Amino acid sequence: MNTLNEVLARLTIEQLKSLMRWLPDAVPSGKKDQLVGAILRSLAGDGLRALWDRLDDIQRTAVAEAAYALEGFFDGNRFRAKYGRLPDFTVKDNERRHSYYGPPTALGLFLYYQDGCYSLPVDMRERLRTFVPEPEPVRLNTVETLPENIGENPLTVRHSERDALVDLSVLLRLTDQGKIQVSDKTSLPGAATQRLLAENLAGGDFYGHKPTERQRDQEVGPIKAFSWPLLFQAAGLVQRNGSKLALSTAGRKALTSSPASVLSAIWNKWLKSSLFDEFTRIDVIKGQKSKGRVMSAVAPRRAAITKILRLCPVGAWVDVDDFSRFMQATGDTFDVTHDPWKLYISDPQYGSLGNNGFDHSWEILQFRYLLCFLHEYAAALGIIDVAYIEATGARNDFGDLWGTDDLEFLSRYDGLIYFRVTPLGAYCLGLVDDYTPAAIQPSVKLSVLPSLHVNVVGGSLSTEESLTLDTWAVEAAEKSWRLERQKAVGAIEKGHDIAELRAFLQTREDQPLPETVEAFIKTTEKQGKALKILGTALLIDCENAEIASMIATRKETAGLCLRAGDRQLVVRLENEEKFRNLVRILGLGMTT
Repeated sequence: MNTLNEVLARLTIEQLKSLMRWLPDAVPSGKKDQLVGAILRSLAGDGLRALWDRLDDIQRTAVAEAAYALEGFFDGNRFRAKYGRLPDFTVKDNERRHSYYGPPTALGLFLYYQDGCYSLPVDMRERLRTFVPEPEPVRLNTVETLPENIGENPLTVRHSERDALVDLSVLLRLTDQGKIQVSDKTSLPGAATQRLLAENLAGGDFYGHKPTERQRDQEVGPIKAFSWPLLFQAAGLVQRNGSKLALSTAGRKALTSSPASVLSAIWNKWLKSSLFDEFTRIDVIKGQKSKGRVMSAVAPRRAAITKILRLCPVGAWVDVDDFSRFMQATGDTFDVTHDPWKLYISDPQYGSLGNNGFDHSWEILQFRYLLCFLHEYAAALGIIDVAYIEATGARNDFGDLWGTDDLEFLSRYDGLIYFRVTPLGAYCLGLVDDYTPAAIQPSVKLSVLPSLHVNVVGGSLSTEESLTLDTWAVEAAEKSWRLERQKAVGAIEKGHDIAELRAFLQTREDQPLPETVEAFIKTTEKQGKALKILGTALLIDCENAEIASMIATRKETAGLCLRAGDRQLVVRLENEEKFRNLVRILGLGMTT
């Protein structure tokens, strides 16, 4: 850390004289060391306080921030985020094109530029702290009441917590039925799968499908329907069978686990996953897959946002722009790219995001990634509720970038305006230890008959209810289902608990379940677990019955195999190597 004397000694004579115009009692003449001495004398004693009093409010705030900052550094980005603008370091002149050229203001006697940043000399810091109050910490603002419109656009509010609890069940069942497909190269869901999910997700996707009139028109497209298959893969709930997703062991366990605990596990595993870079969804920004290390790792980005998300008051609406400002003002930020010159819009030369120092880098890169993180992933999992408008025309912070003249929005998430952390989100973020979901009100009334028929007698089946019936029964007619033993046994084989069926029927039927239905449930539960797979085995065909008998009865090999007919032996897969070694000792070999 440098003292004021050391800092002044590095300045030129002209720079020193330019600063001395703010010190009426200092004579700007003489050699360099005389000029330095004159400045030091003017700032001694009460001179520092007198100069401080001559600063305007924002300049005094800048000095205060530096006085209490680590090693006296002034962070312009954090300051602008916290206070809305930077202080004046040069005297304003309307005839001068660039405001950063020209004579310094009195602030230049406090903050000195070196090695790319401004800082306050160490001895000045100590003196300033005796009369300069410490700045208030940056605060995240909340919104008491949401407006009905943003400009002329109506504001849509989606309560994501309940949706996520329903969507999880729907997605698990659709996967169990082999209806979800992804690309075997990219792991991304195709258009058909996204359409299927959008039709079955609670309340549909955030934006409905709107056909574009012209080929160049932008379409928001699926959001939740895109992220859910990726979230399942990142959490290890599924495995790929070709292009189809099937439930893994963890996925089958999730069928009977607490939905909140499953959603929490998905969230925390996705935060660390490198399966997919969400910034790819900001598809008007090209060059993300250029050679070299262009994009930063996704896990540190997600961790930075999650850290600030945990500071949000649960149940309070937050403006996403204020959340972004708060991140910058606290210094808890992240990088999206290692090389903005590789990223571009429309043309790699003229539209490069490295041009002219790229003054709007945070709004274009980090902020758009933040919107995607919140809208496509946190909202899909019920971590946050969201309030949004149409993306078209929602933000005008990219219009001065080359190649954006025909763009209606920079990202499909531009319409996100507010969010709030839900009680489920507080649980998933680790802010609380327990979560109790609100009771789910069934949407239908059922009549369960002794004939094993289940009829809808009131209301309409939700997607979740239809999928539940489809797990245990076959559709006999419109609004009528029939419990079927073969299908129910198959469900138990896949890991479903038939107690789920009993609870489902009881909560939707005013009368006790018929004895035949109770008997069906009890018998199916027993029969569905009648056989148990203990392991995988080899079926070995011997040349003749004598060899099979000899191996099966010898002391060394008898415990490793079983007879399966005159010439066949069965060996458990884990015993194969030991069995091979023993039969070799007998002078026998195994071939395929």
